[in-house]
Amino acid sequence: MTQPPGQPHQWWQPQPPGSGGQPHPGPQGHSQAPGPPYSPGYGGTFSSEYGGFGAFDNSSPAKRGKSRKPWVIGAAVLVVLGGAGGVTAWLTGAFTGEVLDQAALHEGVASVLTDSYGEHDVANVRCPADQQITTGHTFDCTVDVAGSPRTVSIRILNDEPQYEVGAPR
Repeated sequence: MTQPPGQPHQWWQPQPPGSGGQPHPGPQGHSQAPGPPYSPGYGGTFSSEYGGFGAFDNSSPAKRGKSRKPWVIGAAVLVVLGGAGGVTAWLTGAFTGEVLDQAALHEGVASVLTDSYGEHDVANVRCPADQQITTGHTFDCTVDVAGSPRTVSIRILNDEPQYEVGAPR
């Protein structure tokens, strides 16, 4: 780049030959040391100790990654939805394990009382709902035997589920 005669030199332009090699003020009041003689050409011989605005920032706007805000928001939404799903599953009994089938239990108790204990008039077998299939778990059922209410104890033997029916008392 050449400067028309009589125009003052700007700090970004190299000094033309014959200027006496005297330094002139650069940016922020610093002076530029005399450089090699001026050589016109494509691109010039521009070099600056200071890169201007953002010179010390290693990442230009083009190199910076996109915002992480959508990822953070998305992760927060997933955590909230996962927590809500877990609470819903817990409330509906998904984590309670297997429970005894009420109809099959009532039928089995009546069958054992008739076949094993010789009770012929067994009716109205009522056992508590949602009994866990856990080895050793015990609970009581009520049953009408010959028209009178009786209690029988049930003990879970294994996870098959096999259970033991106690004598009516």
